[in-house]
Amino acid sequence: MELIIFGQSDFARQIADRIQNATFLAIEERTFPDGEICPRLVFTNENQLSGSHVVVVVQLGTDQNKNDYLISLLWTIYNIKQYNPERVSCIFPYHIYSRQDRETRRGEPISLQYLAEILESAGIDDFLTLNSHIFGKTDIQKIFSNSKAYDISAIPILMKGLQNHLSLEGEELICLSPDVGAISLAYAAATAIKSPLYGAIHKERDPNTGEVTQTLSKLNLEIKGRNFVVVDDLVSSGSTMIGAAKLLKQEGAKQVYFAYVHAVHSPSNFQKLLAVKPGGIFSTDTIRSTVEGLTTISIIPLLAEWIQRLHSKMN
Repeated sequence: MELIIFGQSDFARQIADRIQNATFLAIEERTFPDGEICPRLVFTNENQLSGSHVVVVVQLGTDQNKNDYLISLLWTIYNIKQYNPERVSCIFPYHIYSRQDRETRRGEPISLQYLAEILESAGIDDFLTLNSHIFGKTDIQKIFSNSKAYDISAIPILMKGLQNHLSLEGEELICLSPDVGAISLAYAAATAIKSPLYGAIHKERDPNTGEVTQTLSKLNLEIKGRNFVVVDDLVSSGSTMIGAAKLLKQEGAKQVYFAYVHAVHSPSNFQKLLAVKPGGIFSTDTIRSTVEGLTTISIIPLLAEWIQRLHSKMN
């Protein structure tokens, strides 16, 4: 079965280049004056997709409207299905709408569930994302009914990349999550760099005002003179990362680094992260970002390996 990878950028092309006998085909997109989006599959042989395994890989950009991104992806999948592929796999590097996983106020949509249903109606057979906001809390397969769903972690590749960039000369690096709910990420980060030390900063949110407070009161670690990396799945406003760094520095931390999988933040919010003067800020390319000062660790090898493994099972 032929393996075809469709994408809009070098991100998808580089994935295809890492997989033996994979064919890369481009998606060209134009937007009409009224805002309607028209993604086009670029190929010369109309029978090329028939009976093939098609993988769609579209990377979100920080400057891109998420709803435009979603519509373009959906139209692409619907279009691919018209050419009778054997299997369609959707790679969703950053799982948009995954934070809307429950009804917090009456009448709100459970967008995470609705998105899964829409993607299945478009005709996907496989769904892959990295560190969805429900990672480690809910089995992503429960959200999908008719397709196989996978939620894999980019924390190991992120942390190994961070470790390679830093020169700590044998000094220990303590991994912390900015709240207890994400302590599994701190543990995964510590495991990846073979550090025995990890923990979580205690965070509470006022149910009435929404104000967040953080404290080190439950962190049973000596802080003064030590190096810390604050690990999370994503950073948007950056407030919890900033709060964590300030607390640690107030207690005499030698250096504080930031590491997160998804760079959701705007350029202005990224400047707020830089303002607390971390030792370094590390993220992955699940989202295409051009902000200066961000060290990007590529997940392309991770995705290529996963696609190769899935495709091999079909042959």
